[in-house]
Amino acid sequence: MSQRSHRIDVPAGLHAPGEARHQVTDSLRAWGYDDARWLDAVSVITSELVTNAVQHGSGDSVPITVIAQGRSVLLSVADNSAVVPQRRRPDDRGGRGLMLIDALSTRWYVQDDGGGKCVHVELQPYPGEVAS
Repeated sequence: MSQRSHRIDVPAGLHAPGEARHQVTDSLRAWGYDDARWLDAVSVITSELVTNAVQHGSGDSVPITVIAQGRSVLLSVADNSAVVPQRRRPDDRGGRGLMLIDALSTRWYVQDDGGGKCVHVELQPYPGEVAS
């Protein structure tokens, strides 16, 4: 199966997480990734990454890249903050995002992105065959 990729830029702001969820899941569905439970997990991860990018970055948009090949999918979200996300004890202000990403993905890592960063998340393998 060939590799597919899609770059999405959503305007930073209050509606960015919802718009990102919509565009990411629409892309995956178009490529044949249509398992509802798996897509729900993708939506949660997308929301967490984009919310963090909006809160901690200062750009006008949030760049998102989705790369899929077979059952493997990589989701990447960049921002212009060099601060690397750290796990912390959850409280009334947050701290649950990385716990959710840990639970719903295979792994995640951060890469320097010219003064900012890009958070890459390897999603759980797609359950079953990808419809074409």
